[in-house]
Amino acid sequence: MYLTIEHNSGVPVSAQIVAQVKYLVVSGQLEPGERIPSVRALASELKLNPTTVARIYRQLEAEEIICTQPGRGTFITQGRSSLTLTEKRRQIVARVRELVVESGRINLDYSELNKLVASEVARIEKKEDPS
Repeated sequence: MYLTIEHNSGVPVSAQIVAQVKYLVVSGQLEPGERIPSVRALASELKLNPTTVARIYRQLEAEEIICTQPGRGTFITQGRSSLTLTEKRRQIVARVRELVVESGRINLDYSELNKLVASEVARIEKKEDPS
């Protein structure tokens, strides 16, 4: 699992890692059932405190992205969320609203925003690297 951290981005390290893992899962670069590094291994690889990585893993488990099997390791889940369709929509609408508001704040034309969203969906569907 290849993750990068940008220390000067202004985005917390934990948020960066969570976003990258989610992207890798959604794009199919991390497959359901695939084993991921242990907390200690990832902390060592990224030069982070193991407590930070453990907190990140707890968040990913709470969001049903990964699951830890004692004695076996940590794995990508099968992708079945226990959220209802209504709950899923509620979460996404809030994030879409933030994106639309931010686009308006920086004077990005909404048609350009639509193109950017469509482009990112296409990139994920093609399983391309986000960079």
